[in-house]
Amino acid sequence: MMIRDMFADDINRKINGVIKVDQAADDVIEQELNEYVITRELKKHFITFFNYYGDAFDQPTADMGVWISGFFGSGKSHFLKMLSYLLENKEVKGIRSVECFRKKFEDDPATFMLIDRATKGQTETILFNIDIEGFSNKDKTAVLRVFAKMFYNHLGFYGENLKVAMMERYIDQQGKTEEFRRVFEEKKGKSWLEMRRAFAFNGKFIIPTLMEVLDMSEDDAKAWFNDKTATEISIAQLVEDMKAYVDTKPANFRLLFMIDEVGQYVGTDTDMLLNLQSLTEKIGSECEGKIWVICTGQEAIDEIIKVRADEFSRIQARFKTRLSLSSSSVDEVIQKRILKKKPEEERWHGTYTDTGRMGSADGGKDTFLCAQRTVPGIAVSGRRILGACAAGGCVAAELCHGRGTSVLLHRADTACV
Repeated sequence: MMIRDMFADDINRKINGVIKVDQAADDVIEQELNEYVITRELKKHFITFFNYYGDAFDQPTADMGVWISGFFGSGKSHFLKMLSYLLENKEVKGIRSVECFRKKFEDDPATFMLIDRATKGQTETILFNIDIEGFSNKDKTAVLRVFAKMFYNHLGFYGENLKVAMMERYIDQQGKTEEFRRVFEEKKGKSWLEMRRAFAFNGKFIIPTLMEVLDMSEDDAKAWFNDKTATEISIAQLVEDMKAYVDTKPANFRLLFMIDEVGQYVGTDTDMLLNLQSLTEKIGSECEGKIWVICTGQEAIDEIIKVRADEFSRIQARFKTRLSLSSSSVDEVIQKRILKKKPEEERWHGTYTDTGRMGSADGGKDTFLCAQRTVPGIAVSGRRILGACAAGGCVAAELCHGRGTSVLLHRADTACV
């Protein structure tokens, strides 16, 4: 038998070493759901999160923020994606996300009940990396503008341009979205969704469309279109729009902003921290737990604000649920995701270990069963080599102990034996 034939899954399958929140192809989601390993550490975080999240269904809360911290390789982005899939209960190839997790929690039915209960209500998630979706000019309203962009995108408007988004929102409130799109396409010969990005170059068609659909005068339509003043939005206005949206939904509806790398984007910039604090505070007080903000960052929230903790005390109150991920469970991930054997192989190796032929250095029966027939210490040695290369860089050094790197190293080791 070839060694590669011993394993439950194909060791040559593609595995993403770095999880990206914007990877949303069905094949990627299916693999991530099926192969996600619930370590002992992660199980504690799932329990903490779903206990607090579940309580908000029974008692409205203004403390609707979650901060997930951990260095590169700790699995925080992966954890954020899994929460997104679970809470939205996304269906992939006919299977709901929560069903993919049933087996993962078969030894802990109480926790699975918490998860299952949270997925019963209708939930929509807005998952994004703020460093990718954010604007290049990081002024004091940068966080607000990214939230506005992603929220209006979620509603089907053009969030990249607030002027266009506000126009679309007004047309939608009048119940004339379909009519506007039809009339524009008749005049232009191309769909509105295709052409709205080139909004500034289509005045010849937009102005008469506004006149016909909204009964605007030509002067008013031209004055609006030609106005070059930057469209601004306040926190109060954005939250008012958010609240108006969730108020049209059932009582147990939840809208979740799930934002990767917020800590890196905001850093220690006082203006952006204040912007984030004011926005989360307003969402919490107005929406009472119907809208949640779940962020990740390499540093814990209290580490980011420690220089001026008194000024940012309210942001700590909003991000009451804080989960700190580490890279301490790398071996457990490798054993369950890469080295899991076929049932017949596990039975054979189990018989072998029961004969007493297992050395004391093998780390116990369970560890031996997972790692047997691979060169001992190769994965650890590989991480040490990368560690030496990364000497002097704390983030790079963290990579050497990360989940993704260790999994790929161990797979390479196994394939070479």
